[in-house]
Amino acid sequence: MSGQQESKALRPPPEGFFPSLRYLGPGVILSAAIVGSGELIATTTLGAKAGFAVLWVILLGCVIKVGVQLEFGRHCITHGQTAFFAWNQGRQKFIGLHWTVYAGLIYIAVNILGQGGVLGATALVMRQAFPGVAPALWPWLLAIAVSALVFHGRYGPIEHICMAFNLIFVFAILYCVFAVQQTPYAFTAADIAHGFSLTLPKETLLLAVSAFGITGVGAGEILVYPTWCVEKGYAAWTGPRDDSPEWADRARGWIRVMTLDAVVSLIIYTTATVSFYILGATVLRAQPEIADGNGLIVQLSNIFTSVLGEGALVMFLFCAFAVLFSTAFSNCASNSRLWTDFLTLCGVIDSTSDRVRRRTIGIFACLLPLGWAAFYVLFEKPLLLVTIMGVANSVFLLVVVWQAFVYRYYETDPRLRPSRLYDAYLWASLISLFAAGAIALRDTLFK
Repeated sequence: MSGQQESKALRPPPEGFFPSLRYLGPGVILSAAIVGSGELIATTTLGAKAGFAVLWVILLGCVIKVGVQLEFGRHCITHGQTAFFAWNQGRQKFIGLHWTVYAGLIYIAVNILGQGGVLGATALVMRQAFPGVAPALWPWLLAIAVSALVFHGRYGPIEHICMAFNLIFVFAILYCVFAVQQTPYAFTAADIAHGFSLTLPKETLLLAVSAFGITGVGAGEILVYPTWCVEKGYAAWTGPRDDSPEWADRARGWIRVMTLDAVVSLIIYTTATVSFYILGATVLRAQPEIADGNGLIVQLSNIFTSVLGEGALVMFLFCAFAVLFSTAFSNCASNSRLWTDFLTLCGVIDSTSDRVRRRTIGIFACLLPLGWAAFYVLFEKPLLLVTIMGVANSVFLLVVVWQAFVYRYYETDPRLRPSRLYDAYLWASLISLFAAGAIALRDTLFK
């Protein structure tokens, strides 16, 4: 595929809301990645430390970033390219690659470290669920399981598995939020109102920045969104860009479907993210200091056991596994494709051949989880690794913001120029993401 649209027949976009639902999918995959370590670990920990004070940060992190995601999706549909290939069209190249591609390479390399935290947290869940199995085996067993599910390199199974994971963790965490109101940890309307007071305690600043970077659609998810739009078929169904009014009509229609896809995924991950934060601010707020290491999952399990009783531990473990494993699964599928695109740009492989592309994805699907497991075994601090990934996400937002600006103002087809309302939202997204990236970069360099 070489980052280009697959050879599928042109297809007119569906008309109406319900027919369009049949063509959703890329956002479902993103939701499975988004609702994971950021929610179960970073968001709950932030809630435990800050209470309801920074609820607004979590909501802002979920809602504001979608403007940039939409711009990446629009560009993909009109140009038929995944992110690295689109970025490499720029003039500022060094040894054949644009500087933003090198920035993306650094990001996906650091992501190996962060995903070690996700896989490690999943291993801790399995250790608690199955104490009879040697604890040291779980990271490697999970790495093998993730590889086996992604190895095939096809799009369809990825979407279906991610949909199942979305349903599991959303229903489980919503049930717990409603149940907390029947316990001493019940929250009030005044608590929620305090969450919109726009305060930001100094002691939670770095964790808040990390949570902003890792909750909602992050830099990594935005980077890979065009890949899933291409594999779903949006770009191919639109067809190569030409001057015909038919092409412009198809492009507008599939952009509309892509927008619905992004909005539905926004609803899913915002619901889950806010729910996790509320439980952290209520149940975990009353617990001792959250400690990193092997006891992390035991402390987080208090979210369920303190609300629903000790018998709810099984529900927590099931939900925690679904949240964390879905993140590892989705990110393995995403990052194996990003690495494949990078090798194609370097001329190492020729992924215009579907067989070569799938084989390369399969190789990375095996190697990446093993790397994650190795990093977890080396550090055994999932919260630290996840926080590092969150900060890296925030710093990389600077590159993502720049590319979204280039897409909108230098590469938008005049016939598809969006409305002023869209531009206003995009600029709010750009400014917020740039601010988060700048703060993360400052704290990384000087703190």
